Amino acid sequence: MQALVRRHDAPLWVRPAIALAFFLVAGCSSQPGTNGGDVINCQDDPRVRTYSPNLSVTSTTGSMKFFLVRSDPAPPAQGTDTWTIRVVDLSGNALPNLSLSVDPFMPDHGHGTSVRAQASANGDGTYTVTPLYLFMPGVWRITFISAPDAGASDSAVFFFCIPG
Repeated sequence: MQALVRRHDAPLWVRPAIALAFFLVAGCSSQPGTNGGDVINCQDDPRVRTYSPNLSVTSTTGSMKFFLVRSDPAPPAQGTDTWTIRVVDLSGNALPNLSLSVDPFMPDHGHGTSVRAQASANGDGTYTVTPLYLFMPGVWRITFISAPDAGASDSAVFFFCIPG
């Protein structure tokens, strides 16, 4: 007599969920070269800018201009970067006492980084941003958010491609 084997099939929604989870994890690998052997080259992405010292962006309200004075390494690269930025008003006057927060984020992946970058004022309108941890290749959106003493907050955004 053959023994009865009871089979417990997973609900139908579980199989696609497992497949989706697999692809998300594989697509967000933090190790270079583990994205299925693909080389990430987003340099032709229309969102990204080519690095050059003093690259500038205007804030969302148009009241400030943010300059990426320098990046170490230059251009921004995978790993831990340090940036120096300068912030000026519309007349070109340095804004030395802003409270800035930094948000590195990968819009195509829907995640940021686990390492929190700090923007430290240097007293002359420049700020040192470190550690800016760009841990994997792809398009990175680096947002600077200012919270002035009086008035509404403002932000400026740099997009860079980190190839890998």
